[in-house]
Order: sequence, then C-alpha cells, then structure tokens
Amino acid sequence: MIELLMSPKGIVLGLIFFLALIIYWQIFDLIQLLFMNEPLNKTSVVLCQLRGRQLSGWVSVLPLLGLLGTVGGLFDSFNGLAHGDQAVLSTGIAEALLTTQLGLTSAVPAVLLLIFCQRHCERFLQETECIDVQ
Repeated sequence: MIELLMSPKGIVLGLIFFLALIIYWQIFDLIQLLFMNEPLNKTSVVLCQLRGRQLSGWVSVLPLLGLLGTVGGLFDSFNGLAHGDQAVLSTGIAEALLTTQLGLTSAVPAVLLLIFCQRHCERFLQETECIDVQ
C-alpha cells in the first residue's frame, strides 16, 4: 500500500485526498456560518447559497478523479497481464479499487452536507418572504 502512495500513480490519490480536505473545510465553514454565528440575514444566506453551488461543482470532481485513477490502475493491470507479471496485475487492480472507493466515499457525504445547507438556506429565504408578505 505504501508503495502505491509513493508511486507516480499515487498522485491521483493525493489529489483526491487534498481536494476532499479543502472541500470539507469549506463545507464546515459554511455550516458554521449558517448555524453558529449571529442571526442570519438575507444577504448572508444568498452568499451561502452561492458558495454552496460553487462547492457542489468541486465535489463533482472527486468521483471523476477516482475514475481517472481507476483507468490508470486498469491500464497497469492489463499491461501486467500482457507481460505475465502477477505483482503488477494485483497492484493495478488495488489502485483501481482504492481510487474509486476514495473518490466516492469522499463525494457522497459532501453532497449530503451541501444538500442540508442548501435546504436550510431555502427554508430561511421562504420564511423571510412569508414575513415580508405579512
């Protein structure tokens, strides 16, 4: 496993990990803005919605990076299969599965947290519109 992370192919794993770290840092900052700071106003909620849309674009990149690692791992596997090298074959399959798993397991919770934040923003804006009408 350590050999995989230290190899040039480990760059995809590093990219997924680094991007996921940045995304979750921004999501938790967004949650803090929505739930733990001063009372919300319409401007801050609209800014949070825009930030959430931007983050959802970055979250959609995570599974694509996982797919990139999968293709690279499968390419190595087929190359090892052609040369009869079982070590390269198993390492390529491990890389393909690991990058796919890492891309998906980092993207799915981020999507759920962003949906939670977006619903909170929408609910706040609907409540303020109801109050403004009355």
